[in-house]
Amino acid sequence: MIMPPMQPQSPNPQFDFMLKNNQPAKRGLTMPSWPRPVKITGVVVIAILLLIIVSSALSGHKNGATKDLVSAVARSQEILRVTQLTQTQLQLQDPGTQALAATVYASLSSDQQQIISYLAKSKTKISKSELAADTDKTSDSSLQAALQNNQLDSAYKSYIKSALAQYQQDLNTAYKPLGPVGKNIVKTAYGSAGTILNTAPLKS
Repeated sequence: MIMPPMQPQSPNPQFDFMLKNNQPAKRGLTMPSWPRPVKITGVVVIAILLLIIVSSALSGHKNGATKDLVSAVARSQEILRVTQLTQTQLQLQDPGTQALAATVYASLSSDQQQIISYLAKSKTKISKSELAADTDKTSDSSLQAALQNNQLDSAYKSYIKSALAQYQQDLNTAYKPLGPVGKNIVKTAYGSAGTILNTAPLKS
């Protein structure tokens, strides 16, 4: 006698609670359900913080790259000031030294304007105090004393040799972190100073 197939029996309702409690737990972290305005505000705050961090990093790099160049400009400004002093107040006597002073003033003025223009395009403005950072009034006293001893021309030439050598060192330091445009401008200024140092009045 063939027995009819047995029908699957449904679980005993008494044990339903056990099956329900043994359901696999959901994995992963569940994020809190924040209101949409709160989420938007959070995203905006994070974006602002990131922008500040990036801006500070770029600003620090830029300031580091232009700081030495500003120092070079201050050095050239002092050379120009002293040179103008020998031209207008102390009055150099030797025509060769007078021509040297005129060359120094014209050359450094031109190069200085190029550097200042480059700095302005890089969003770096030189203040009056920064421009006058290398002012040294002892140079005035030394040249005044040389004038009284009829040695102004030789004293100025000695000053220019030392000052231009220091100026070239400043330019060399400023050159390294600059971009291509800045490097070309500094290279030109460095060459101009070198040309002056090789002129006859400074070689004699």
